[in-house]
Order: sequence, then C-alpha cells, then structure tokens
Amino acid sequence: MPFNIKRYPFYIGITTLVVVVVVTLTGLFLWISHRESKTAAIQMADRLFSEINEKTLERYESTLESVAGLAGTAVRMPGMATAPTGDERPHPGMELMIEALAFYDYLFSTYTGYDDGSFIQIVAVRDDPGFRSLYGAPAGTTYVLRTISADSEGLLKQRWRFLNRDRHVIGERDDLDPDYDPRVRPWYIQAQQEETAFYTQPYIFSSTKLPGITCAEKLFNGGGVFGADITLDRFSVSLQRQKVSDNGMLFLFDRTGRIIAHPKENPIRTGTNESLKFLTGDESGDPLVRAIVAGYRAGPEGMLNRTREMEIHGSDYLVRLTAIKAELKFDQILASIAPVSDFTGHIRRMQQRIFLFSGLVLLVLLPLSLLVSRKISGSLTQLEQESRKIQQSDFSESKPFDSSIKEIYSLIKAFVLMKSMIRDYIAKLIQAKQEIEALFTAVTELLAGAIDAKSPYTGGHCKRVPEMAKMLSIAAHESKEGPFADFSMDTEDKRREFEVAAWLHDCGKVTTPEYVVDKATKLETIYNRIAGDADDAVLQAELEKTQKQIADDFAFVAECNIGGEFMADEKIERLKQIAARTWTRHLDDRMGISQDEAALKNTQPPPTLPVVEHVLADKPQHVIPRTNQDPFDGNTYGFNMTVPENQYNLGELYNLSIRKGTLSPEDRFKINEHIIQTIIMLKRLPFPENMKNVAEIAGTHHETMIGTGYPRGLKKEEMSIPARIMAIADIFEALTATDRPYKMPKTLNNALRIMSFMRNDQHIDAELFDLFLKSGVYRTYADRFLDPAQIDVVDVHQYLSKPEADRT
Repeated sequence: MPFNIKRYPFYIGITTLVVVVVVTLTGLFLWISHRESKTAAIQMADRLFSEINEKTLERYESTLESVAGLAGTAVRMPGMATAPTGDERPHPGMELMIEALAFYDYLFSTYTGYDDGSFIQIVAVRDDPGFRSLYGAPAGTTYVLRTISADSEGLLKQRWRFLNRDRHVIGERDDLDPDYDPRVRPWYIQAQQEETAFYTQPYIFSSTKLPGITCAEKLFNGGGVFGADITLDRFSVSLQRQKVSDNGMLFLFDRTGRIIAHPKENPIRTGTNESLKFLTGDESGDPLVRAIVAGYRAGPEGMLNRTREMEIHGSDYLVRLTAIKAELKFDQILASIAPVSDFTGHIRRMQQRIFLFSGLVLLVLLPLSLLVSRKISGSLTQLEQESRKIQQSDFSESKPFDSSIKEIYSLIKAFVLMKSMIRDYIAKLIQAKQEIEALFTAVTELLAGAIDAKSPYTGGHCKRVPEMAKMLSIAAHESKEGPFADFSMDTEDKRREFEVAAWLHDCGKVTTPEYVVDKATKLETIYNRIAGDADDAVLQAELEKTQKQIADDFAFVAECNIGGEFMADEKIERLKQIAARTWTRHLDDRMGISQDEAALKNTQPPPTLPVVEHVLADKPQHVIPRTNQDPFDGNTYGFNMTVPENQYNLGELYNLSIRKGTLSPEDRFKINEHIIQTIIMLKRLPFPENMKNVAEIAGTHHETMIGTGYPRGLKKEEMSIPARIMAIADIFEALTATDRPYKMPKTLNNALRIMSFMRNDQHIDAELFDLFLKSGVYRTYADRFLDPAQIDVVDVHQYLSKPEADRT
C-alpha cells in the first residue's frame, strides 16, 4: 500500500536530519543543565556547608569542652580551696592557672573567688600592647596577677602584679577596679545553683570592660568558685578566618535572635552602667543576617541541619544553620550563607561552551552532509534493479524499509509485499530475546543490590565479587599452558552463566537478618533491660561503697563485649563471678517491651516485686526455639552442617563468654545458612540448559579442597574451576573490604599472606591462587576498588606455592 506523503531528494532529508539533531541536542543539553544547575548547587553546598559547620562547631565545642574540663579539674584540686594570703607565698593553684593560660591560647584569664570575698586571678596579657594598655602594664608583661586577700587587720586588700615570661614581678599597682567583689558577680552567683561546669551569658568583664563569657564551677568541697574567661572577639576572629565560598560567610546568633559574632559587623553594644547589649537580627545592617534570623524565628525546625535556598533582595542564596550541642549549655546557632551563583558559575560557563561547540559542529557538518548525501542518493538509483529480484522472491539482497526519498521508494513495494511479515516476526523474536535477557540481568543485579543494601557493613560485596571473579576467569581463559590450558570461557553462554552465578553467590542472604550480619559486639541487639531508680540516699550510699569494684567490673565486661581472637578461661571465670552479683529490681520488666519479648518472658510466671536478680544472667526467656526444624528443606542437596538446637540464645553470660569473635553458634549458623538458602533458591529456578551450573558455581565458595568446608563438605575434584574461582574472589574481597564492622581492612600483603596460609591448609585452590598472583589480578582489582593506603609493595614470589626457580 503506497504512502501518501510528499517525497524529497535523499540529500535534502539527510541534511535536514543533521541540522535537526544538532539543534535538538543542543537545546536539550542546555535545558537539562539549566534545570539541574540549582539542584547540583544545593547538593554541593549541602556537602560543603555541612563539612564547614561541622568543623567550625567542632572547634567551638572542643574549646568549650576543654575549658569545662579545666574547670572540673581545678575545682577538685585540694590547693584551689585555699584562699590567697597577703604575704608573698604563691597560691597553690597558681601553677595550674598559668599552665592553662599557656596551653589554651584562647583563654583570657583564670581565677578563683571565695566566700570570704578573697580572690585570685591571672590574666594572659601575652605582651599584647592593647591588653597592656587596659592595665597600664609595663612592656614585657606576659601575665597579670590580681589578688584580693585579708591583711593583718582582716581587711580585704587588692594588689595587681605584672609578671614577665619567667613569672618575675616587673611592676605593681593597687588602684584598678577597687570595688570588685567576686561574690556579687553573675558567674559566682549562678555557680551556687549549678552542679557542674556551665557557661554564662555574655557580659562585660569588670576590670577590662571587654565583653565575653565565663565558664565557672563551684569548688568540689564548697567555699568558692573557679572561673575561666573567653572574650567574644575570639569567635568573630574565627569566623573571619573560615572561608565558605568567594562571597559566602559565617555568623553566630542565639535562639532569641541576638547576633553574637559576625565577621564584618560588630554586634556588641555597651550601654549605661556597663550593660551589654547585642544587635538583634532586625537591627543588623547586613540584609542577609536580617533575612536569615527572621526566617529562623518564623520556623526554626525547618531551617536547622539542612541546606535550603532563600531569595534575599532579588538574589538567591544557600543557607545552612547548625546548633551547638545542648550539653554545653551554650545556646548558639552557626549560620553559613553563600550566593547560589558561587556554585553555578561553572555550569553557566559549560552552557556557553556547549552552545559554541554545537554551532561549530553545525558549521562543519552542514556542507559535509550535503556532499555525502548527494553521493549516496546517486548510487541508490542503481538499486532499482534489486526491486525486480525481491519481486521474484530473492531475499539475498537488502532489507525492507520505508523512506521519503524518491530514489528508494520503488524498492519499498517489494519489501512490503514479500517480507513484511517475516521481517516483523524476526524483529519481534530478537526484541523479545533482548528484553528477556535485559530483564533477567536487571533482576539479578537488583537482588544482589538488595542484599548489599541490607547492611551498611557489607554494601558493595555482591558487586565487587563478580568483578574479581571475572578478572580471574579471564586470566584462566587466557592461560595457554599448565593446569588451565584446557579451560575456556570462549562462548557467550559460558560467560553469561558465570556472571549470573557470581552476582547471585550470596542471594541466600536475603533470609539472613541484618542484625546478625552486623553484630559488632557480643551483646549487640540483645540488651533491652528497663529499670527504675531506687531511693537516692540508698543508691548514693551503695554507689560510694562499691564504686571502684563496679567500675572495674563494668570495664571488664565492656572489654569482653568487644570480642577478640581468643578469650581465656580465667576471663570466663571472672564473668561468672560478676554474674553472681545481685541487684534488686523494683519495677516490672515486662512493661514497654515488644510482643515477641513479652511472649518469651510469659513462659515463666512473673516474680513478686521487689525481686533480687543477677547482674548478668542466662534466663529461660533468652532462649528462642527453632521454628523451622528442617532448614535443609528435606536435604536432597547433601548438606552436612550441624544445626544448633535453638534459633537464638540471647543469654547475657552465654554471649559474653563467646571465646572468639562476637558470634554465638546460633548466630554463626544463621550467617552460614545463607549459602544453604542460596543453593535451595537457585536449584528451584528453571534455568535453561546453557545456565544449568549456576547453583553449583554460586553455592560452593565456602567449600575447601579437602572437604572441610560447608554446606556440603565438597572436595576439589567435586568442584568446577569457576566454582573454585568464586572462593578466591569471595575471600579476597572480604579481607580487603573497608565496610566490615568487626575488622580493619587488610593491606595487599596482609591479605595475600592470609590467603597463602589458607592455600597451605588446602582451603583454596593452590593453582588458581598462583595464577591470581602471577597474572596480577590482585593488583588490577586493588587499583580499582581498594583504598590507596591498602596498596603496598608486594613480592608475589614469597606467596607462590613453590619458589620460582623450581618452575624453570
């Protein structure tokens, strides 16, 4: 049936097609890049802002925690409780205070005030002219020592002494801040209500009139308060040094909207009576600050800990807010802001280059396509004779097609009449085969990806093992002599079968709970004990009585919980002794637990409260019976693994007494059971004849050459070369993987040394391991998948089965 369309010369159609393709692709690329630019910018900024905020807050929080730790140490020093005297004797705490100022360069001063009004303070002037001018100190002053102590008549007298780097007095005065009384200062008053170190709100320091904050804590036995000062300019200087982007910045504000630190604007205002006032977001001269603070006040939860886009004065900005952790009692928020253009400039330049390049391509292709298409159209006129052959059922030439080119149109009739049905049928068969293969490949990779996704600690294993196995199979295929001379992977079917088996070698792990695979400590996923408080006085008395023993026992149990290569008998005996200790439970331990836990506990009648229990115990409810009494599904596959009596045993003493690693026999069987499920699952699949060995290749990578492996105890002669290749690939990937919770990744030498021991013990194929070394497969894999720190220099000769000289 003829098509009722207008026909054009061939060269016109080709030239038009080239122009349309180039213009369409250019427009498509520009549209995609424009659409994705902001998304890419936000993603890039999110990573950058998150890292910058995290590092900046780490510095702030480390500073605040260090000073709090200093305060906690100082208040417990016996000498710190001694008030200063009027003589020349040094104060017992003076050495600590000076050393702290020397070590922490961000500290301004350290001091201790006492209930009798006496006071000792050391200020770190560090020979700074600005600080020296505050005190009228002579040149060379490193520290200012200030004391308030009682004289012989019991009156409080104040002295200011200026010390050089060697702590020698180089000057003195007594007329600074004469009315100072530490007991009425805000840090002293607040310390009486706080049990631990805390930070004050910003205020004006009495003697210097500088704004800052104080970390204070009352002395351990009372009688006074220790304090350490940090000036607020430290925060602003830090923000100035931190670069976000070319036009970005950081600033600090609190949850009430006050600006605490800004890299360019001084937010601090002092009023009458030395009062301290901060600019609010509304009062700031920076429009970015005003917009961000206003946005936070309107919806704080929507802005914290995520990067968002804001339009400010007609420009787009990226903003991220991060709060300082609440435990420090320093309620501030760090803001990062930068224009979107800082992150999309390169994308705009890329768009310009695409547009320019497309224009150049069009200029080149337009005359070229005209020239080539004219020549093609001229030769196509000769194919008119082929239409007669097709009309005579000669299918040896050409294929049916349609076109708007006049010279080709006459040939279409023959193809439509005689080959259209055959053509369509063959095309559908080819398409169906390709779609089925593509679907099977996608399902295979989807299953492998799902297994990896179950656990963050084995993510990528099912993807890396096929790559390793493929490399070693190619090396065996290319081996022209020795034990692999007859081995071949020369057909697509063989390669396809091996690839599918490699991808599905751990498919049984879909049945393995991730909390068993990820079990990094012995009690992980086990401990779920809810207990209440007893009388405070009783608990305090008991705590003081047994504090050291409890701490030692806890440290020992924590050490046992980590797991290791071997646990000695004496450690297990000590665990039993600790377990023999008892405690009294006053609350119902069956409240607030899951239905499964409740069902296990209800196998025993609840005891009458209060009840005395052991600190560590193996209870009947810890034992979870096996629900599937036949994990081998009839065992028509020849599995010979020992099945534990119970599904799980969550006993605390039972798990802490595991001698090696963190897995109990029940946990170990549950993990090893994945290979059983792999074989059962793959055996049930109706693989075609060319893939009948998938289950054998995928299900034997935990076997050994001498029948000591699992799940069937096969020997070398019972396994194919591809199956033995899978074992080496699985072991090497596991040894070098960086995502396992229970071990550090091995370097190349350590991994190969371990595998050479396994070769010596006949756990892996010795000939394949030699090929693995000599072919350089280990290094090719390492360059692609290992961290550079793992790749050390390897002398393969020391790991080969025999010295190289014995082979020549």
